[in-house]
Amino acid sequence: MAVSWRSWLANEGVKHLCLLIWLSMNVLLFWKTFLLYNQGPEYHYLHQMLGLGLCLSRASASVLNLNCSLILLPMCRILLAFLRGSQKVPSRRTRRLLDKSRTFHITCGVTICIFSGVHVAAHLVNALNFSVNYSEDFVELNAARYRNEDPRKLLFMTVPGLTGVCMVVVLFLMITASTYAIRVSNYDIFWYTHNLFFVFYVLLMLHVSGDDWKPYKLRRLYFIWVCRDIQSFRWFADLLCMLHNKFWQENRPDYVNIQLYLSQTDGIQKIIGEKYHALNSRLFIGRPRWKLLFDEIAKYNRGKTVGVFCCGPNSLSKTLHKLSNQNNSYGTRFEYNKESFS
Repeated sequence: MAVSWRSWLANEGVKHLCLLIWLSMNVLLFWKTFLLYNQGPEYHYLHQMLGLGLCLSRASASVLNLNCSLILLPMCRILLAFLRGSQKVPSRRTRRLLDKSRTFHITCGVTICIFSGVHVAAHLVNALNFSVNYSEDFVELNAARYRNEDPRKLLFMTVPGLTGVCMVVVLFLMITASTYAIRVSNYDIFWYTHNLFFVFYVLLMLHVSGDDWKPYKLRRLYFIWVCRDIQSFRWFADLLCMLHNKFWQENRPDYVNIQLYLSQTDGIQKIIGEKYHALNSRLFIGRPRWKLLFDEIAKYNRGKTVGVFCCGPNSLSKTLHKLSNQNNSYGTRFEYNKESFS
């Protein structure tokens, strides 16, 4: 017999619509998180260290967080009884959807199991990469304390690792006791193991709070210094090098964009000393191309307010002040400030 689409929509439409919304949320959350850790500049060096394991572990964690927040709702009997007996849900079709609450609970549970496997596998790879790819240049980023540290220490001697292992054990007990054979033969086993959900959520909160992979917000500071000769840079070179090295160790290499310009010179010069290598690569001959620089800053700060601070001669001040007042196609607003010691 042919299926009546009107009857199918009446009986199944709302259920499948809700399922589609839930599935779209999972896919979107996974993909956006994956791209963030794969392409986000604030995770560039962490990604270089961990590779695909970083992206998969964080993307799967996002899906797990979503489903862990939803899985209990279909089993809240008081809430379901209230919705069924009140006028908060006037539509009979929507009210009938509440009868599918157990199915949605199981769907979330299966999703948690699948992405827990992905999450665990990715973290096993991460633990190995932390150990193998240890670098003294990124001490604060690395969970390992030295190169080739036993990865098992990262799993069993850190808060995220230990709580993660405990959650896997609790989840395994809940899964195995949820099978049809166990529920039929001994329902009490199913009941008591399912009450371990409280332990699971306590471990989850500890696991999340103990995770120290916090993102660094990328707020770029452009430091442009124009001098006539190389000697003028030396009194400030040590501080600039110290800031440069500090931000590199903190996975914020782009926090300060240093550009040094020599307006008068007989040839290419360098700031003498091996420790000034980072500054020598940022040393240019001539004067800054201010219009291009303002366009670049506007492009990377669309719709935001950027502060401009000038300390120099009046001719330079007028140029920067004029550029700050000009319109740009990115909706960026420049706020001009001037300081003078003369």
